[in-house]
Amino acid sequence: MSKIAVRAYARKAIFQKSRPSFHYADPPFRHSRVLVFDTETTVDEYQNLTIGYFQIRQDDYRQHQGLFYDPEMLDPKESDILSAYAQRNKISLYTVDEFVDGVFYPEVYVNQALCVGFNLPFDLSRIAHKAGHSRKGNKGGFTLTLSEQNYFPPIITKKIGPSYSFKFSSALNNSGENFVPGYFLDVQNFGETLLQSRHISLDNAAEKLQTTTRKMKDVTYGRVTDRFIDYLIADVQTTFEVYQKLVRELDHYQIQIPITKIFSAASMGKYALDQLGIQPFMEKNPDFPPDVLGFVMSAYYGGRTECRMRKTPVKVTTLDFTSMYPTVTVLLDLWPFMIAEKIVVVDVSVDANSDVIRLVNSVNLGMLQDKELWTSFNVLVQIRPDDDILPVRMDYKGDGTTFNVGVNHLTYEGKVWYALPDVIASILLTGKVPTITRAVRFIPQGTQPGLRSTSILGVDVHPEQETLVKVLVEERQKIKQSLTEGYDAEHQKSRAQAMKILVNAMSYGVFIELNPQDGKTALEVTGVESFENSESRYEQPGRFFCPMIGVFITAASRLFLAMAEAKVMELGGRHAYMDTDSIYVPPELAQDVIAYFEPLNPYDLDIRLLKAEKEEVWFYGVSSKRYVLYTMKWKMFNLVDYKLHGLGHLSNPFSSDVKDWQGVIWEDILKLQYGFITEADLIEKYENFFAMSRLTVSTSHVHKRFKTVNKGKEWREQIKPFSFYLAGFHAVEEDGNSVKPLCPFSKESQEVVHRHFIDYQSGEIMGGTRYFKRLGKTILQYLDHPEHKFDGDVGFLERRHIVAHGVIHIGKEANSVSEQALDVKKPQVFVNERELRIRIKNYSYSDWEKAGYSKGTLYYLKQIVGKGKPLNTNAEILKRFQ
Repeated sequence: MSKIAVRAYARKAIFQKSRPSFHYADPPFRHSRVLVFDTETTVDEYQNLTIGYFQIRQDDYRQHQGLFYDPEMLDPKESDILSAYAQRNKISLYTVDEFVDGVFYPEVYVNQALCVGFNLPFDLSRIAHKAGHSRKGNKGGFTLTLSEQNYFPPIITKKIGPSYSFKFSSALNNSGENFVPGYFLDVQNFGETLLQSRHISLDNAAEKLQTTTRKMKDVTYGRVTDRFIDYLIADVQTTFEVYQKLVRELDHYQIQIPITKIFSAASMGKYALDQLGIQPFMEKNPDFPPDVLGFVMSAYYGGRTECRMRKTPVKVTTLDFTSMYPTVTVLLDLWPFMIAEKIVVVDVSVDANSDVIRLVNSVNLGMLQDKELWTSFNVLVQIRPDDDILPVRMDYKGDGTTFNVGVNHLTYEGKVWYALPDVIASILLTGKVPTITRAVRFIPQGTQPGLRSTSILGVDVHPEQETLVKVLVEERQKIKQSLTEGYDAEHQKSRAQAMKILVNAMSYGVFIELNPQDGKTALEVTGVESFENSESRYEQPGRFFCPMIGVFITAASRLFLAMAEAKVMELGGRHAYMDTDSIYVPPELAQDVIAYFEPLNPYDLDIRLLKAEKEEVWFYGVSSKRYVLYTMKWKMFNLVDYKLHGLGHLSNPFSSDVKDWQGVIWEDILKLQYGFITEADLIEKYENFFAMSRLTVSTSHVHKRFKTVNKGKEWREQIKPFSFYLAGFHAVEEDGNSVKPLCPFSKESQEVVHRHFIDYQSGEIMGGTRYFKRLGKTILQYLDHPEHKFDGDVGFLERRHIVAHGVIHIGKEANSVSEQALDVKKPQVFVNERELRIRIKNYSYSDWEKAGYSKGTLYYLKQIVGKGKPLNTNAEILKRFQ
């Protein structure tokens, strides 16, 4: 017996008057004046500024340049070298305080120049002399004080998804109509968005963009030398050239978006919708029933990812769907929802002769090839599951840390909501129709006024007449089919990549966006049921929040995967793996599965919806996102592709010359599987290697973990915001407390285990390799990681049979690797406080004592309930009642 978890929709229960607001000038699309800078630091755990370099650019021409330094961090010899270098090269030289007060603030605050850096949060925090934890709307971020002068405001920076926001604080004279937010651009995030490359380095960005200047190689860190200063200056020049190239890349999009408003690809998707004149759903439908939004959110599940063939090598051909989310958007005809004047909800009959019941009673693989039928799938159904195969979100691990989604057999006496495509998928896989108790259809009505025709990526788009995602997918395919060699080919490749980025950015994510706010507030929660809660965070809907679009896109994508699974089963096979828009099938069945989807092509071009990517390769999987594809000859492995989720956060344990270190580990795993080596051999090989992970202090929540370490210390001796370290995984405990080593960052991660480290739990300086977990043990534990969502250990795993006895309503699901490494984030659960009080009131003392709890604790809780006092629903003891 288990509880299943569903997403909920929550709105504030108490109307709060908005504060007086001022209309600030919109940020410029481009900037003629730019300050670009970089810093170098000490190589210890404190990473204090040593030297920095900046350029001021006006219309791309360098107007001024300068070096700056912290006098207290350089020895006399280094100071002499820096001074001589500046004089010899006619470069202005400043102390860091002179740079901040005499250059940075006059340019970035007074002149409102664009402040540019690569990994800008780190560099800003290096020139600060104090950092506080931001409050209210900026909670979770940092307030960086750069200047001692009160008339220069601090900078507030906060993590937003994969990027950061920046602004000057509205303190003192920087407020009201005179408020100057400042303009800041982290080129690293800018590059990750436009180049679609996570954690991109300056070196890689420069290589991809073919800049004239590149990073210097073979530089010794830690000491100020002429070569080290050359290296710093080259970094700033490279950063500026990367910035220039990225701006030109952005110009190709023809989207009117300020560069300082690009936080992710989704940002560009939103501005594209704005450019077309599309108004947000919540503005067009202010009175849309909140209970229906709750039904919709409770039916939201993400992509389907599963490893079905575990720790058993099998031959596969990997099949990928073409533009999965855009394709189902077109099939379901969801564009009218985006441009509708309003969306209405209609209860539809569920008697035997109704359209919905006739549809589900006729489900089979053949009828689903009729693409005209798919426009009738935009229905939400309430069912009473009885051994139906459905997406089920629950705590599969049983440790209370997270909820995962698995497509499993579900039985539940209550009623839950699912999108019709998920119910159709269940019918395909079980052959039985679930008990449907209610159905609602969503219908777009009218066309909103103010829609605008525009050009995006060189394509004319008329929103009233055509679907933007369809137009862009087709144009991208035309480009790919007509590519030839030469300069224009490179331009067209870039254009095609931009189209891919944009169509994916306008997929389900922007329509399901919720932004958790800090601080508890009274909420009205709707989902499978409705209730009030006063102990949770409000989740502010994004600008284009329209959850039915997001729900139907993801449900239809899962239906595609279920159809592929059912087709493989019909052909007598089984799939080995599945991930969002791909399925790994027996090679001899691949072409039949591909052919099955051809009638569903919704485009005006001959586009294969399903295509073979990697043919006749071996697959070896451990669990979701943990697998390797390879070919094999004799005892030699050729790795074709792999995922190392769960170990991917580790730093390269080998020398920096070994680039594909994850591949080395996978080869050893395969050797172990095939019996070429033993576990003892693997342990011996990695005896002197340790599991180390890079950690960045990216939020104030993480920074608070270093409160003990920082207590009573000067700024120079503190762990600072945005510093990065190597974190070890505790192997031993001291006095009952686990030791968690925190080491200065080094590209040679294995060297640091032989130095002193900070135990971030206690703040003590410690040393010894015994405190670090050895890599061999980590790898063996990795191989033992089960696929929790299924039954079985080795071979083909079977679906679990979930018998649910209740429903938990949860908020936005998030994964932050940097925070999870320090056990900071847990899923938000909305608790039905009224129901909780009833359970406490009715709970018997005998059952409580049988569960191993103190009778006095229950008495205390009953007293609180009896007196109507508030309950802390997040308290561990109260989870017993949930």
